[in-house]
Amino acid sequence: MNVSVDRPSLKRVSVIGLGLMGGSLALALRRAGVAEHIVGCGRAELLRRGQEMGAIDSGSVDAAESVAESDFVFLCTPVETSIGLMARIAPRLRPGALVSDVGSTKSAFAKAAREIFGASAYERVLPGHPLAGRELSGLEHASADLYAGCTWVLTPLVAETQGQLLDSSKGSLGEPPAGFTGEAAGLTAAQRTLRAALEAIGAHVIFASPEGHDHALAYTSHLPQMLSSALALTLEEAFGADNPALQVHAGGLKSMLRLAGSDPAMWEQIAASNRGNIAEALERLEAELRKLRESLGSAEFRKRFEQAREYAKFVKG
Repeated sequence: MNVSVDRPSLKRVSVIGLGLMGGSLALALRRAGVAEHIVGCGRAELLRRGQEMGAIDSGSVDAAESVAESDFVFLCTPVETSIGLMARIAPRLRPGALVSDVGSTKSAFAKAAREIFGASAYERVLPGHPLAGRELSGLEHASADLYAGCTWVLTPLVAETQGQLLDSSKGSLGEPPAGFTGEAAGLTAAQRTLRAALEAIGAHVIFASPEGHDHALAYTSHLPQMLSSALALTLEEAFGADNPALQVHAGGLKSMLRLAGSDPAMWEQIAASNRGNIAEALERLEAELRKLRESLGSAEFRKRFEQAREYAKFVKG
């Protein structure tokens, strides 16, 4: 495959995990023309389907074997699975090969990278998280458009001799986490190439510390999921199944319940790897719900709704 001279070249890429995220990444890299050869890793049936779709050129059911000749490796599996895979592939990586991931939390993955690669972790691993996805999983739902227009957060590790690359503090109570920026100093040539490739598939790349990322995502991504799941459980407890009352709703309920259809196994790992931040976010939400309950029938109720409406306009832009 010929790669355009004005585009970055990832040369040989391994995508481990051919589900929604990995399959979509392979398709996007293919369409953008930034990978000369894409190696898939997954079950034999997924490898066959991936080749039929044109997402991958070759494949292996063995993760270590799939990375042996690759320049870039993407771990497209749940967080804890990716950590285990990173340890497994590390001895087989060629010199200079760069590992990234698409996990929803970053601190645990970054910690594991430092343990596996030691002092060279900052140049061998560039953790990432594309803020994209669907409630439906699996290669059959993969699309080359999944990452078009999405924000892709990269969380570079810090070399011991380099000082702090990004501010990893999360700010005091009530303040946003520091460290989010459009640029990051100290990136290696391979890391700059990976960034350019992500931009070539349509992603908007920003940088953060692993800790800052996890604190923010607990509120902006993980909390909405918890709220949707809690709503579904509340309805089940109140009405059970096949209750005619469940027919009395407009589109708002379906919108609120959409996230409740997400993969429980994936969210189990996200919750385990970001437990403290999610617990903090849930505690704040519980406090707001108490305030709303206490304000029912009072002038304070309208004030809180007006405040929420204005802030929602700000967030939605």
